[in-house]
Amino acid sequence: MVLQLDRFDVMEYIWETLNKTPDGRHVRYTEQDVQQLWDMGFVDTKRIGILEWKALFEPMLQSDRTYLISHDQFLALDKYRYKGEIRIPFDAMLINEGKYTDEGLDELSDASIVPSCSLPLPKLKEFMNNLKNEFRESSGLIIIKSPAKKKIWALLHKHPSPLRNLELLLDHMLKVQGEQTHEALERAEIDAVTAAAAIQTSSFRATAGTRVEAEAIGLKALQKAKKKEVEVEVTGAEKTDLKKIRRSRKGIRG
Repeated sequence: MVLQLDRFDVMEYIWETLNKTPDGRHVRYTEQDVQQLWDMGFVDTKRIGILEWKALFEPMLQSDRTYLISHDQFLALDKYRYKGEIRIPFDAMLINEGKYTDEGLDELSDASIVPSCSLPLPKLKEFMNNLKNEFRESSGLIIIKSPAKKKIWALLHKHPSPLRNLELLLDHMLKVQGEQTHEALERAEIDAVTAAAAIQTSSFRATAGTRVEAEAIGLKALQKAKKKEVEVEVTGAEKTDLKKIRRSRKGIRG
């Protein structure tokens, strides 16, 4: 069973949660809001770069440096939305401890650390090379235990990728709902995407580098989102282990 979030009219749902201009036909975003859509995983960052994403809003720019966005313009952003799998957030402290080869550690990095980190690839490779050198034995193997795992954890804590922010947000939504069902995952995914898109504030920098920040973002958005309920059609609604649906865990070993 695989859930496809693009089966639902998510953009129309999000539109209903947003604060409108007095004419009721537009929403107003700041430059920070546009950046936040990127940071929180709303955008498919593999298909569109940050500069290209910001350029999409240039035709909507007003003299006060805000963006006045119509209903149709907002719905058109759906083509740039991330619609892939949202996995369980990678937990560096769950990495299997032991001796790794360079190739094994590189496999771990490619599978789990790279997708979870916002650092440019050259910087991330530099971090991994330094980690290898610091924990390399005379045999040439690399010892990965708690000290090394804490360094990886700190890296992701400080530099989460947009996809990781979305994963953290969904993880929190599921905990808020407290259920382990197909319907709960459907609802949580919609809430997470809504939370990533629906928060409009100029005083709060929403880059959820920590679980606490992700929770604050999610709860604030839910106060808006819960004002309107969306009907979700579900087939096979029996109790199902979430791990069997789509929230697979990223690799934890090399």
